Amino acid sequence: MDIILYNPLSRNGKSHAIVNDLVKKLEAEGHQTTVHSILEIPTVANFIQDVSKEDRVIVLGGDGTLHHLVNSIRGYDIEQPIYVLKAGTGNDFIRSIPSNEHLIKINDYINDLPKVTVNGQESLFLNGTGIGIDAYVCHLVNTSTKKKSASNYFKHALKAFLTYKPSTAEITIDGVTKIYKKVWFVLAANSVYMGGGMKFSPNSVRGDDLLEFMIIHRVPRFILFLIFPTIYFGKHVWFKRYVKIIQGKTMDVTYGKMSYLQKDGEAVSPVQSMHIER
Repeated sequence: MDIILYNPLSRNGKSHAIVNDLVKKLEAEGHQTTVHSILEIPTVANFIQDVSKEDRVIVLGGDGTLHHLVNSIRGYDIEQPIYVLKAGTGNDFIRSIPSNEHLIKINDYINDLPKVTVNGQESLFLNGTGIGIDAYVCHLVNTSTKKKSASNYFKHALKAFLTYKPSTAEITIDGVTKIYKKVWFVLAANSVYMGGGMKFSPNSVRGDDLLEFMIIHRVPRFILFLIFPTIYFGKHVWFKRYVKIIQGKTMDVTYGKMSYLQKDGEAVSPVQSMHIER
């Protein structure tokens, strides 16, 4: 039996078509299937634990859906196999997994994830989390009434670059504290990709025992606007005068003003501090 869990809100409302295509493919291969909206399951962990260990749990959705999944099953002993469909361009989590399979088993990749604590709430994250202009862009995109697209993302990114004001930040990494001025954003990366295929952290290795902490600071607004497109190729790391990258296991950030935070692309506000732990 294949148990399909899907998010009806993902993929701009096109998830139903993807579910139907997957069901047809699996049933043509002789598999029995059942379909459930992950948003309608009261306790996802209990639901998965009740599934036979011979069955497959197949998750359809983007990084937000997987973020919801891993935090829903956190602390539970999950032995059932969990798979993710690699559909279209995939998402940032799938991009970071070296596999050519159509259905990718992810149990080994979600057992030991880093944590972020913000506003007194702790949660796991798959790809990355951060405070600043990148989170503000996520906020604008997620609250937009228009469908998510490259043009819509660019429009909101442009608005963020024109209006966002950087701030001083006190940042402690593995016990060493420094004050950084004119900080545009601070993030912790557990993977190469964030923001829909952007190589924010090209040297990250998913599954190792370190995070890459990135601080973008002291850069004039117009230069930041020029640097930003290079993130898609991971070339922003060349601008060492403005881009600080430090490997570590813990980070505490106190931002000089209320701002926005994103975790795996989901925006939270208002936020002024965060604690990261690997």
